[in-house]
Amino acid sequence: MGSPGARKATTVTVRFLDDEIMEGQVGTISLNQPNIELEMPEASNNERALVPLPSIKRITLAAGAPSAEEQARAERKVAIRFQDGEVLKGYLDGELRQASHGLTLRLMSVEKDRIETLGIPYTALKALFYLKTWDTRPPEFDGKEDRHLSKRLSSPLVDLISDMGQLDKLRKRGAITESEFQRKRRKILDNI
Repeated sequence: MGSPGARKATTVTVRFLDDEIMEGQVGTISLNQPNIELEMPEASNNERALVPLPSIKRITLAAGAPSAEEQARAERKVAIRFQDGEVLKGYLDGELRQASHGLTLRLMSVEKDRIETLGIPYTALKALFYLKTWDTRPPEFDGKEDRHLSKRLSSPLVDLISDMGQLDKLRKRGAITESEFQRKRRKILDNI
C-alpha cells in the first residue's frame, strides 16, 4: 500500500463472513492479491490491518445515489447468492471485472436509489444469477434467518438495544441499505 499519504486513500467498508463490519482506508485494492491492507481510523488502537480475502464477504469500495443516466440504463437484473445464504439483488451497471481472487461490479439497488461498487471474493460467492424477473416474496417470508440477529445473546435486552444503535449507525454511514435496515430492525423488534 505504500506509506501513509503517498497515495490518495479511499475509505472502504469490509463486511466479513461472520457479519462483522470494519471501515478503513486503502490506497488501492486488487483482487489479484490474496489479501488487502487497511489503514485504520485514528480513533482505533490498530494502525493497520492485513485482511485475507477468504475472511471477507464483500467490500464496498464506493456508494452513493445513482445519476439519472445510471437509473435509465438499469436493465440487467442480478441476484448475488453468497455462501452463507444471503442474496443481494439489484441492477448490474456495466460489466463484471474478474480477477484471480474475486470480482468487482457496480450494483444499483432494486429501488434504484443507491449504487455501490463492490468487491466480492470468490470464496464468499456461491453464484451470480442473471434474472428475468424479481422474486415477489417479501423478505420476511424468504425462509432465511438473519445470522447476526438469530445468535443466542448473553444479555438479550441490552444486546438487542445495542444492535438497534449499531444498525442506525450503519444506515447513516451508508453501509447498509434502507431495506436491509428495515428488515434487520424488524427482526430485532420481534426479539424484544
